[in-house]
Amino acid sequence: MLGGPMSALLFRVFSELGESVQPELGGVNMAGFGAPVLLLGPPGSRKSGLLFMAAVLAAEEGAGPVVFLAREPLQEMPRGGRAARDPLILKQIRFVYPPSLRELLHFFSSLHVASPSPSLILVDGLERYLASTGSLTDGAHISALMLDSVSHLRCGLIVSAVPNSEGSDGAFTAIERYFPNQCLLYPVTAAQTEERQFRVSFTSPHLQWDLYVKHDGSLRISFTGSQEDKSSNSEAKDKT
Repeated sequence: MLGGPMSALLFRVFSELGESVQPELGGVNMAGFGAPVLLLGPPGSRKSGLLFMAAVLAAEEGAGPVVFLAREPLQEMPRGGRAARDPLILKQIRFVYPPSLRELLHFFSSLHVASPSPSLILVDGLERYLASTGSLTDGAHISALMLDSVSHLRCGLIVSAVPNSEGSDGAFTAIERYFPNQCLLYPVTAAQTEERQFRVSFTSPHLQWDLYVKHDGSLRISFTGSQEDKSSNSEAKDKT
């Protein structure tokens, strides 16, 4: 298996959106605790859509309740991937909208009394909870609380954020230390182009994709290989 179950869940999202050969995942069991993932990317990289698709796939697995946390509801459903889905699957996802960092902290601090316990928690736009403070302490506090809570419940965790956004620089110094397992999105094309492109890579394993966001918001993704393969090919070309 490549990476932990949470990385594997994102791989499955990419496979749904993919149009070329995807990495072999082997048997992936989505139940139980897996290494939490921090999904980092600039505004417009459709991190919310990727998290929503992860929530749907996890809900389809039926391992247990899925919780999706955000400051506000999604403005539009992501487009791309398999079109035919059971609309009732959304009832397996609990959407919660904590309005502030205080309420987000309260949610995780009281998670141990939740019944039934969630199998997966997704936090969309963590930077929105930290922009007003931006302190190293707040970043460390919420990170430690999230990780302790999901570790206790043995459930999965994926958190998305815009790194070092205005007002949250200090907080992210702590957050990135708590989340060594990261999925990074880098812009490749200018924002004003008809189809924006982002390079997607994991800190571990070192795999890469190209994510394309069309003007209508639909997503498609193409697996480009591993960073190790590219380094080997580059070295081979240098020798020839």
